[in-house]
Amino acid sequence: MVGYLFHAPVTDFPIALWITALLFDLLYWRKPTELYRSMGTWLVALGLLAAPVALATAFYDLARLQREGVGSNFLSRHTVHSTLAYVTAALYAANLAVRWKAPRARGWILLLSALGAALVVLVGYSGNQVRQVM
Repeated sequence: MVGYLFHAPVTDFPIALWITALLFDLLYWRKPTELYRSMGTWLVALGLLAAPVALATAFYDLARLQREGVGSNFLSRHTVHSTLAYVTAALYAANLAVRWKAPRARGWILLLSALGAALVVLVGYSGNQVRQVM
């Protein structure tokens, strides 16, 4: 099997940033202060900056694994995992757009962050399923 895989540890950055954004969005929903609003926005934006790095390492690791001849079970689980990851990143991009266009829409911001966090959990779970068939 291929040596060190780069993708898994790199994903910690967007995951941590986006989950922490949910915390600040909860605080902003409860007590609307500029600090909570701007922290949530910065965390979502930084997570979106980290996501392409996670994507690049995923492509790199996948290419290495395919050269070794991974099975169809791996590829089918990887397809689910990567599709969920793309949808999650798109949702956080929409989240950031709402923050820019309607920064006081606390309910929408919180809803998008909660949905994003739920998707992050699904992406992590499906990533674990991919690792189990390696």
